[in-house]
Amino acid sequence: MNKFYLQLIVVALLFVSCTPKNDDTNKLKSVSDDITKDEVTLVVDKWLELWATYDLNMLDQIFYKSENLTYFSSEKEGLMLGYDEIIPHHAGFGFVAGGKSPERSLWLEDIEIRLYGSSAMVGASWFFGEKLVDKDSVQNGPVTFLLIKNEMGDARIIHTHFANY
Repeated sequence: MNKFYLQLIVVALLFVSCTPKNDDTNKLKSVSDDITKDEVTLVVDKWLELWATYDLNMLDQIFYKSENLTYFSSEKEGLMLGYDEIIPHHAGFGFVAGGKSPERSLWLEDIEIRLYGSSAMVGASWFFGEKLVDKDSVQNGPVTFLLIKNEMGDARIIHTHFANY
């Protein structure tokens, strides 16, 4: 009788070990977990388009829609927590659903992208004002973006930190 139970336990253990687990480790994924430079560049380009169009509807194509999103603005003191806090922040700058023509331009220079497997960091200098005037006469400073992939496998900004020079 003991031999029967031992064989039953061995068969059960083999069955359990060969059965796929119902968690993320065994899900088939159509995208790589690693972020690529092209994916990061696409998000940065969309962010620049956001500032060129002032289209509030673009936020979800750029930022991670989660309460885990963090954002330091160069214009507002304190840390904003969550996607829902950046919507009124951008609206306060004049962003509207559908967009509008901005009076001034925002652009980046000295963009540096670093990949860290499933996350990425972008560091750059931002400029805001008239592009045709001397850069020293417009607002500027450093910016850092941290990116991860969302549940759909799309790269999104999870943290932003702006500062002024």
